[in-house]
Amino acid sequence: MTIDEVEALIKTKTRNKVRIHRLEERVGDSVAFLSYSIDDQNKLTIWHTEIPPSLQHMGIGGKLVEEALQLASRDSFRLRIVCPFAKEHLARHPELKERYAVRLVEASPVRGLHPNL
Repeated sequence: MTIDEVEALIKTKTRNKVRIHRLEERVGDSVAFLSYSIDDQNKLTIWHTEIPPSLQHMGIGGKLVEEALQLASRDSFRLRIVCPFAKEHLARHPELKERYAVRLVEASPVRGLHPNL
């Protein structure tokens, strides 16, 4: 998905009630990104991580997830993870939850945002 497609879906799902942010990693002409929002209840939601095929299996997705965890920890946000990649990354690396002392909030899958849902 493109950045614009992801942001359009997030706006639809949240009824435009949140400001969308993203973390990016650029390598040459390719851009990997993680889209997230912060709501008025101090909850950071990781919506989607997109890694182009040319950048996959280089640790970039995990790095973006870790940057989001750092943000949540630094600013004492509760963390909601909708993105399957981010959920899977945390399941494979449970030490990250402890390292950043993040408080997880349960999240349901969001139809239309991820190809398998």
